[in-house]
Amino acid sequence: MRMRRRSRGLNPGAVLLAAALIVAVVLIFTKQVRPVMESVAVNEAKIKAVNVINEAVLKEIETDPESSRDLILVNRGSDGNVLSITTDAAKVNRLKAKLVTVVQESLNGGMACEEVIPLGTLLGGDLFYGRGPGVTLKLTLSGNISADLKGSFESAGYNQTRHRMMLDISASVYTFLPGMRATADVKTNVLVAETVIVGTVPAVVAQQK
Repeated sequence: MRMRRRSRGLNPGAVLLAAALIVAVVLIFTKQVRPVMESVAVNEAKIKAVNVINEAVLKEIETDPESSRDLILVNRGSDGNVLSITTDAAKVNRLKAKLVTVVQESLNGGMACEEVIPLGTLLGGDLFYGRGPGVTLKLTLSGNISADLKGSFESAGYNQTRHRMMLDISASVYTFLPGMRATADVKTNVLVAETVIVGTVPAVVAQQK
């Protein structure tokens, strides 16, 4: 006489245990792993964005050096003294628009990077910080920028004044990770042009038009 095997159903206890483990993993990820991942993503985004901005501006200036020359006009009297210094507003505005376009295209050109973080760091706590196998985070970056060209004067030695034209850039960089998005505010400035003016310069020298 053959014995019939009883079909075993799912063990309720095992189901509850599995559900509890899943909930625990989700909670750990939400409270421990996710904030660390966002922090890493924001820091990496800031570093990458500043590097991309600086490289894009310097490359453009090297490619077209004429665009950053003669941004200021020095007017002298018959005795050679400086009467006034004015900014070539049209040229400055063209240069600013050009650099903003170049930087924006560089930021939105599909920037991607990877950062390897120890598993213990992602889990949080001092005990496991920096320990465990590395977890690779793949970041995709993009952003929007605003910029302004500003001139400044400073002493460059006896009877000499240095004029600097700086490009001040503010950028909101968006970092995309699987299942999350973070925003990093980046501010940096890049030296665009520098001119040393020989002669006595009046107290009020710059006139924006």
